[in-house]
Amino acid sequence: MRLGQSSDAQVWVDRIDRGLVWIATDSLLELGYSARSKSDWDSELEAPPLKNMPVELISPRAERRAVEVQGELMVRSHHRAVKVPDLLVAATAETAGMIVLHVDKDFDLIADVTGQAVERLIGDF
Repeated sequence: MRLGQSSDAQVWVDRIDRGLVWIATDSLLELGYSARSKSDWDSELEAPPLKNMPVELISPRAERRAVEVQGELMVRSHHRAVKVPDLLVAATAETAGMIVLHVDKDFDLIADVTGQAVERLIGDF
C-alpha cells in the first residue's frame, strides 16, 4: 500500500478512519501478492489502514460492467493497455457509486470511457 508515501496521507487516513474508504477484493489480492510472507500479510491485514477499510465485494453486475468497459476500450484500441484486475476494481467502484483512489494510469483510461470519478493519490509513484 502506497498511502504512507503520499504527501496527502493524513487526509486519507482520516477518511479511512471515518469509514469513507473501502477496498475491493481484487485490490486486497494484489496487496497480498506483494507480501513477503504469510505472517507479514496477516500483520498488514490486522493493522491500519487495511484493518479499518471495509471490503467492497465484486458483484455479477460489476463483472458484466467490466466486460462492457473492456469492449468500449476496444473501440479506442486501449483494451490491452488496461489490466484485467483494474477493470474489475473500477467496475466494482462504479456500480457501488464509489470513487477510485489510485496511482495507476489504467484507471484514468477507464474513467475516460466510463466517466466515473477517480482520484489519483498524490506522490511520486
